[in-house]
Amino acid sequence: MSNDKTGYIVGQAETGFFAFVSDLEAYPPRHEYLLVKGVKERKGDGFIYVDVLAQVNKISNRSDILSDTLSLEEIESIIGRYSGTTKVFGEAKVLGYMDDMGEVIMPRSATVPGQAVSIAPSELLVRFFTKTGGRGVTIGGLITREEVKVQLDPNGFRRHVAVIAQTGAGKSYLVGLVLEKLLPLGASIVVLDPNSDYVMMKKNRNGQPSSIADDVVIYRPPGIKGRRYTDEDIGGADAYTIEFNKLQDSEIFEVAGINEKWVHLRGIITDALKSLEGIYGPKQLMERLNWIAINDEDRQRRESAGRASNYIRRLTNYKVWGTQDIPLDDLTRPKHMSIIDLAGLQRNVTQYIVQKTLSDIWQLAVTGGLQFPIFVVLEEAHNFVPADHGGFSSGTIERIAAEGRKFGIFLLVVTQRPNKINSNVLSQCNSQIIMRLTNPDDMSAVRRSSEGLSEDLFNDLPGLNKGEAVIVGDLTKIPTMVKVSGRTTTEGGSDIDLDAALGRALEEHYRSKKMAPEKVNDKEYDTRW
Repeated sequence: MSNDKTGYIVGQAETGFFAFVSDLEAYPPRHEYLLVKGVKERKGDGFIYVDVLAQVNKISNRSDILSDTLSLEEIESIIGRYSGTTKVFGEAKVLGYMDDMGEVIMPRSATVPGQAVSIAPSELLVRFFTKTGGRGVTIGGLITREEVKVQLDPNGFRRHVAVIAQTGAGKSYLVGLVLEKLLPLGASIVVLDPNSDYVMMKKNRNGQPSSIADDVVIYRPPGIKGRRYTDEDIGGADAYTIEFNKLQDSEIFEVAGINEKWVHLRGIITDALKSLEGIYGPKQLMERLNWIAINDEDRQRRESAGRASNYIRRLTNYKVWGTQDIPLDDLTRPKHMSIIDLAGLQRNVTQYIVQKTLSDIWQLAVTGGLQFPIFVVLEEAHNFVPADHGGFSSGTIERIAAEGRKFGIFLLVVTQRPNKINSNVLSQCNSQIIMRLTNPDDMSAVRRSSEGLSEDLFNDLPGLNKGEAVIVGDLTKIPTMVKVSGRTTTEGGSDIDLDAALGRALEEHYRSKKMAPEKVNDKEYDTRW
């Protein structure tokens, strides 16, 4: 795009804002980038002139002749006799200029009314949005200039990142894109995946092994029925197991859902555990409780053991309990992504796995055993670190959010309900990638937690299209509006084609009734979906 003049600054210009007038044929669209040349800035004892980048945040057309006080007949009469009476007015936000070190500096001087305004050349935008020196994470292109690539600075992940969007806006797709770009840079990645959103990343868009397939392991608890994808669909999976006999009695209480007020149930389980030896699972614990329920001389202990046995019986339905844990060395090795598929598990078990994974990584880090930085993706984060501080895993997540960066643990907090997440954790995410958001409560939560989100960007959130995002924080030099680029890996969490699914259901209905398909809107519903 050229840097031809598009208008002139008018009225009052400030250090962070100016208004301009443009031609009806040449005005820039909203969000377009502008260049103002020769803004006077003090340097030492003298002055320098810098080229300042700005972004259009408002465009309006105004007529000095066609007033809203005129009647329809008067307007029609004027239109018939005059033309070219419309003026285009715009407002722009100053983004800053780039110094010799490549840092973006906000000017301390305002531009001058009467100064020409030009469309910013793409070469200048590349300097602002494409990382130079080192390695960047290409996430897409500018909303107004898709040819100008936006690259995230890996150092921006050091103070945690939040990815926020309402359902259907494309947040899991975006996170998958970030992961497939981070992994080749050498990253250790652990994905806690409650909805099987990331289990297809070993496959490319054509169903073949992806370019990162050899560096990805999918862990799944055995025996889960009704999964969206089979092990074959996802390119193979390793069994995720937990050594049950290593659990503390407090952990068993939590995973079994035994309330802290039920002291008798907790006490009898503790007693039963003391009598077990060697390698055991929930089945053996349940059998011991059943024995106490029948044979103990104390009536209250018998009743407590019977009730406790019912809670432990639920745990036997899950095949996650095994004879060994997943080695931490497997989860933390460099250029490796571990995706732990939690779909289909009871909520308490899911909470425990998240807690155990994060706690193990934390203990390894604080004892000096974590050799390389590790990125932890926490999907559906509002379920694991809620605003009310509840949940088994909440305390560990809060600790990592506050202190994890010192030890090389970096969170990617992913949520569609920022209002439901612990505000301390959200505010610890120095960078935020925000996609379409319309719920007023969620928008307010984002506004409170994000220091870099300006008023105009905040107001843009409801109007973002699918696949568009606002980035604020250390990931980019300045707040950025980006159109997310395509992935090479397959997305697991995409919405079903409901129209096609209904068509298949209707066809099955007719087939079962041995009826010919009905015509609806002159279309036959058949298997061609």
